[in-house]
Parts: sequence; C-alpha cells; structure tokens
Amino acid sequence: MGYGVAFLAGVGAAVLLGASDPYAGLDVFARVLSDVDAHYEVELPLLQLVHAALDGVPAVLDEHSDYFPPEEWSRIRREDAGLSVGIGVAGAPEACGLRVQAVEAWSPAERAGIAPGDCLQGIDAASLPGPLSTTVTFTLVHGDARREMVLLRGFSAPPAVTVSPLGKDLWYARVRQLNEAVAAPLAAALPARPAPKGLVIDLRNNPGGRVEEAASLVDRFVRSGTIVTTQVRGEADQKVDATAHASDWAFPVVVLVNGETASAAEIVAGALQDFKRAELVGTPTWGKGSVLRFFQYEDGSALKLTVGRYRLPSGRSLSARVGLQPDVLVELPPGARVDDRAPLVERLAADAQLAAAVARLQSH
Repeated sequence: MGYGVAFLAGVGAAVLLGASDPYAGLDVFARVLSDVDAHYEVELPLLQLVHAALDGVPAVLDEHSDYFPPEEWSRIRREDAGLSVGIGVAGAPEACGLRVQAVEAWSPAERAGIAPGDCLQGIDAASLPGPLSTTVTFTLVHGDARREMVLLRGFSAPPAVTVSPLGKDLWYARVRQLNEAVAAPLAAALPARPAPKGLVIDLRNNPGGRVEEAASLVDRFVRSGTIVTTQVRGEADQKVDATAHASDWAFPVVVLVNGETASAAEIVAGALQDFKRAELVGTPTWGKGSVLRFFQYEDGSALKLTVGRYRLPSGRSLSARVGLQPDVLVELPPGARVDDRAPLVERLAADAQLAAAVARLQSH
C-alpha cells in the first residue's frame, strides 16, 4: 500500500503543480522504484513493487472498482469457471455403495429426486467433483428399487425465476438474478386464459445481472419510451427503447425490493416505477447504477473499473449507495429471513412485505 500511496501522491503532485503533462508524476514513481531497487536492504522483483503500487489505486476510485494482481485474478477466473463442481450430494461409503447423507438444495441431485438414505453404486465420493457440465454415471438404489442414472455436474443454484399462483387470478414471480433468461420463462409460466389480474415480482436479494435481460423484462410491461440509457465516458449514449407487442401485459404489478436489490434488478424496479407500471413495496434498494468493465493485462493482472452510469426512464441515476425509494415502505423485523422455498400460504403469514404487496394488488 505504501508504494501505491507514493504513486498516487506523485501523480497528484503533478496535477496540483499545474504540470502540462498529467502523467508527469510517473517520473516520481519511477524514481521511487529505482531507489528501492538500488538501495533497499534486500533485492525485490520490480514487478512485485509495481503490483504493490497498483494495489493502492482503488483507494481513490469508487467501491466497485478494484485491481487484481496475477495470482488473485487467476484464482477468481478458476472459481468463476467452476472447474470443480459436483452433483450436490455428501455421502459416506457403506456396503451398499456411497450412502447419501445430505442433498444440497437446488442441486442436480435434488432435481433428479435423490434423497438422504439412498445409495449410489458404481461411484465413490472422490469422483463426484469434476469439470462443469461433465457427466456422472451411477446406479441409484432407493429401497428395493434400482435405477441407472446419468447426471451433469453443475452448480447448486435455484432457477432465475419461479412462478406460483397466489389465488384469485393473482400470481407471484420470484426473480433471483438476471444473468439468465427471465422474461421468456415468466411469459411461458403465466396463463393466457384467464389472464392474470395482478402480479407480484419479488426482486428482494436480487444482485442483478445482464442489463439486456432487465430491459427485456421491463419491455413486457410497457409499449413505448426509453427503458434504460447507458452513459460511458468517451462514448455515445446507448439507449434501449420499449417495443409495442400484442402480448404485452396490462395487468397491475407490484415489485418487492429491499437493501439487497441491486444493479440490473434496480433497473427493472426503477423503470417500472418511472413508467408508473408498478408500485415498489419493501425497503430502499442498494443503489448500484454503475457500468463496470474489466481490463486484462499481459502479466495476468486485471482491473475492474467503473466507466459510466445507467439512467432510468426519468433521467435519474442510481448514485452510490442511494437506491430506489419504495412507494410503500414495509420493514421486516430485525434478523427476519424469508424461506423462499416454503409454500406461499405459509409465507403470507410470516412475510409482511409479501402480504402488503398482495393487499396492494387486491385494492386495484
């Protein structure tokens, strides 16, 4: 961090002194590196000093920007690639094979109907992890029944969207993230006849995802206007406009939000609020309207940098940590956690925000 301070101080001094070249401070940086290289009591690799200096750069940037030295960036890429995933079971060897002790929620094993107590034959625990989307072949023994199975290794993650009836032609859509298709699965799950009388879109704890998917979801509810504008320094503004379709939805919508609703999820909520197509119920959102880009370098390091902002239909931007304000403020008790796998009937009794959203729909 000390080298980073020296680097930033050098650049800052050049600017404050009115230097014609704003990068004149790099000369100070080079001299510091040269003195450390020549006179420090032990010899250090120059590249190590450079990375130590660059580690200090994010200190003057926003909270979303960061610098990753080669080792850290390589680790992040390995984790993101999912180089070692399984089918979502934990087990122990027994006479019957690998006895299943636990099954992860939303895992390939759970989707296949594997349950604790089952036995997997023809495979051991060490061979369960492997590359993403490769196959695991075994015999499933459930009581007296035997079944040959082939499962794909994958992440234990819930689907991007699940849709459930709320009764009286009202529907509930839990949208967990926007990295995958959401608009199309939602359209496929909602009935055409009878048409819904209202929809709750639950964006609580949704960290965001693809702006294109956010805009695609909003487009199903509006027929004209600019959904989102991307403003990047040095580039022309990029706008996504709504398109009118006969299949666009006209029924009332309430969107659930909280402090963990962020990024592309805030674009959905904010655009629907600006177009007056939905009321927001819950608590203020995160406030992350930044456009991020990654820059990768020859030495294996990388920079994550905020390069611009998203603007909502009204022109407002989600500034850092100042999110959307709900139309109806409803707080949950401190520490309350809503089980999003519990039946909706049970959740309505325990989830004040969901109950308030349903009440808003019923008032239309």
